[in-house]
Amino acid sequence: MLTAAEAMAERGHRVSLCAPTGSELLARAPASIETFAVDFVRDFDPVSFLRVWRHCRRRRIDVFCLNMDRVLRVGGLAARLAGVRAVIPRRGSEFPLKGHLNYRFQYQVVATALVVNSRATERTLCRDIDWRPRGRVHVLHNGLDLRPYQNPRPRHEVRAELGLADDDLVVLNVGELTTRKNAALLVSVVPDLLTEFPRLRVLLVGEGDQRHALQQQIEALDVGDHVRLLGFRRDVADLLNAGDLLAHTAHVEGFGFAVAEAMACGLPTVVTNASSLPEVLEEGVTGFAFADDDADGLRAALRRYLADPALRREHGEAGRRRVHTHFELGAKMDELERILELETGRRGS
Repeated sequence: MLTAAEAMAERGHRVSLCAPTGSELLARAPASIETFAVDFVRDFDPVSFLRVWRHCRRRRIDVFCLNMDRVLRVGGLAARLAGVRAVIPRRGSEFPLKGHLNYRFQYQVVATALVVNSRATERTLCRDIDWRPRGRVHVLHNGLDLRPYQNPRPRHEVRAELGLADDDLVVLNVGELTTRKNAALLVSVVPDLLTEFPRLRVLLVGEGDQRHALQQQIEALDVGDHVRLLGFRRDVADLLNAGDLLAHTAHVEGFGFAVAEAMACGLPTVVTNASSLPEVLEEGVTGFAFADDDADGLRAALRRYLADPALRREHGEAGRRRVHTHFELGAKMDELERILELETGRRGS
């Protein structure tokens, strides 16, 4: 949300950023963006309602963009009653709308349009209901600021810090350690791959409630010398640059940001053929997809890359080009600006 706010401000629009008291969003907002704190502590929240209503009236806001259903219920309604032209929630996870009456009110009365971050999210949106949201549904894939991926630290330097040799074959998995991300599937295929690729190293980057279970699985399979839990890292671009390929094993994914990051670093990707992931890669050109939870399919795709450095380079470069063409942040912010102008019928915010 902050990225979008900054982009719209840079394009000459007047932007207000609303977020909870003490939040990182408010702390990180630049001086060019007006901020005000609203906590949205409950569904019936007259204090937050009045703060949003007054701000929208005083600033003559044209469009109110938001991420959370509670904000739509309270802030979105306040904005509509204050005369805001467009109330646009963004849904970034592939979970369907619920059939509750309050959801129908939110998406057929309060919201005037909807932004989703993938075709998969759009398809899933109305899976469990017999009604459609009011207005247009715009598909806007996530954008990636490519600058951090263009000048990473030297590959050999990062590998040395991690205790990796130059000839190790390094597979990364980047994401929360949760059942939804399914990193356990990747760990499960390591013993078989080691018989053919003894220099294989797998790095799991992230934290989550499955960390302990994954550590137990690693110990049970006796692959502790080959699989490491790195925890949460801020140097993901450097880690990716030090790797050979990315394996993304999620059951469900809103967009697959880690896949786009890996492609921006020139890595080929092996991903689940689920949710939005097939929208990010180009099958057989930038990576390979396998059926959800299919260990044999994952193992086969990894083996193709591990055995063929020329193929890794070819698909990695194709992935880099695809990210530049389809997911570059500036282009996505231009798309967002066009969506907002279409929905409000005018420039400004």
